Amino acid sequence: MNGADALAALNLPPKVRKCVDSHRACIERAEDSGTVDVWLDRAESLIEGLEASGAFNDATIEALYVNVDKVAMARLAELKP
Repeated sequence: MNGADALAALNLPPKVRKCVDSHRACIERAEDSGTVDVWLDRAESLIEGLEASGAFNDATIEALYVNVDKVAMARLAELKP
């Protein structure tokens, strides 16, 4: 299951999905490792806010963290010379 498939399995409200997808897309388009790190931090901050809201269960929060980490690791691997 790739990153998009993993997120498709999650039941997220449209606005939340849009924000998560936007952050993932920025990670995927990052031109260097520093930019990947910045967008990963922003995505993790978004997820922390979702967790603090109490509107999502622990499994959903963990799946979001794992997903953005995988996207970031994949992008960093692509950027290696």
